[in-house]
Amino acid sequence: MKIYFAGSIRGGRQDAALYRRIIARCREYGTVLTEHVGDPSLSVLEQGKAQDGAIYRQDTAWIREADLLVCEATNPSLGVGYEL
Repeated sequence: MKIYFAGSIRGGRQDAALYRRIIARCREYGTVLTEHVGDPSLSVLEQGKAQDGAIYRQDTAWIREADLLVCEATNPSLGVGYEL
């Protein structure tokens, strides 16, 4: 099973540890296409607006490919995650 995990990247990295726990649990059921969301070294600054189009295209491709979508939405997304 392919799983798309959605968590806020630009909304704040304070939830990265929670995301890692959710991703680890999801891995018990299949492949997580978006494991990078839980990466504590992920830099919000590297996710600049110039890359929004590329990020949007990759995210929507993963969503179409996924069998299951899991979204942790307690922290609002300030980037391209609004497509969910």
